[in-house]
Amino acid sequence: MEFTPRWLRLVKVEVFRVGVRIFRMLGRGSFAALFVLAAVIPAGVAGQEQTARTRPDYPILQEIRVDQNCRIFVADTQQIADKKKPRFVRDHAICHIETRLSSEHIEEGIVGGQLLRNRVKVVEHEFLLQNIAADPVVFVVRQAVPKGWRVDSDPQPSEMDGAVAIFRVHAAPGEIVRLHVGERHTTSLQPKVIRAGVAAGAVSN
Repeated sequence: MEFTPRWLRLVKVEVFRVGVRIFRMLGRGSFAALFVLAAVIPAGVAGQEQTARTRPDYPILQEIRVDQNCRIFVADTQQIADKKKPRFVRDHAICHIETRLSSEHIEEGIVGGQLLRNRVKVVEHEFLLQNIAADPVVFVVRQAVPKGWRVDSDPQPSEMDGAVAIFRVHAAPGEIVRLHVGERHTTSLQPKVIRAGVAAGAVSN
């Protein structure tokens, strides 16, 4: 379901009211009134939708910070100075997660006559980021990494802030960029002792 901002819903209501007033002025039986009403509403809404892409209701700075859920961090200078709790908004046109994948497999290796096995779980998702500003921006994506997991994707994060991986993605005006983020968790399984002949055959294969 597509999200419609509150301000856009208010615009639609106001445009409809204007159309109703035109209808009343021209008379109930006038086809001209219906024509004006039909033309005004789509044109007004379309104009506002285009304005929304070039002039969002939150500041577009040189950096756009988003978290792992594609929530956009919003803060002005006063909020930062007062150390207030960060505020987030969602904008599907700027950031959304396109794919989510999860897989498991077993990794094996022979060390010192033992067959070592690990169960590996990998989760992946892809951010779709769009710069709707008139100037180049840098998306700063903060991905929380759970305990026991590590980032396993290319590109690697620009830096780590504790348990948060930070990715920096450059985007030109109007450009859409993708960021793939993968995480990996490894669980050690009970090793198995193998015979020397079996180990030699496994290595030769």
